Amino acid sequence: MVRNKRNVSLTIPDFVTVGNALLGFLSITYVIDGRFFLASLLIVVCVGLDGLDGLLARYLDVEHELGAYLDLFSDMISFCFAPALLLYSTYYKIQLGRAWQSPQNALATIVPFLIVFFGTMRLTRFADKTSDRKTYSGLPTPCLALLVIHLTYLFGWGGTGWYHPYLTLLVVLGFSFLLYSPIPYLKLRGKRLKAAAVIFIFLNMMGLLLIYFARTEAKIFLLFTLVILLGYILLGPLMVTYHDKRKR
Repeated sequence: MVRNKRNVSLTIPDFVTVGNALLGFLSITYVIDGRFFLASLLIVVCVGLDGLDGLLARYLDVEHELGAYLDLFSDMISFCFAPALLLYSTYYKIQLGRAWQSPQNALATIVPFLIVFFGTMRLTRFADKTSDRKTYSGLPTPCLALLVIHLTYLFGWGGTGWYHPYLTLLVVLGFSFLLYSPIPYLKLRGKRLKAAAVIFIFLNMMGLLLIYFARTEAKIFLLFTLVILLGYILLGPLMVTYHDKRKR
């Protein structure tokens, strides 16, 4: 049963949500310090916590209105501000001149701005985490955050030899519009979908941890997870159609 009372005590899932926000803030501090690996790792952890809090709330039957608002604010920090700042810090180069003097710096300013704008608009519009709908309207913010992590590492700060600022910024620019679009994406509610999501998050963690040990293997590993992520982003609407046909 969903509780709609405003005066409700914080529950275990709420503390997980707050932990998500705190780690998101910590990720921002690491970006400011230029420690992009740790910042990226923390954002991936936040993605895992974002799924865990909802799962715990449903399992413990403690869903309430306050939890939805907490989730909204934590997602803004972890999946809008943190990845936007990571993208900006990776590609904004002071030596190229100011944003109106350098096309790269202009894009490195505009694209993070749009991530925060569309991401915030999406989260405030679809803040009801207790909804029974089986689909999301628009691309989920954690997906775009993971996309930013992959692209900035592979084509930016990772030293992979594939430095392509314009490619990354234009790809993220295009996908940022999906955040506030009516395009449907399937929620990960079934057992198989949940298991697939857990495995994917684990693979992301493995790929990032490999950076410490072998850059070549990490590059290949994260390229593999990037393909999976792009598959969900591009084929997600088709998955909704397929799922609807199977139910009929």
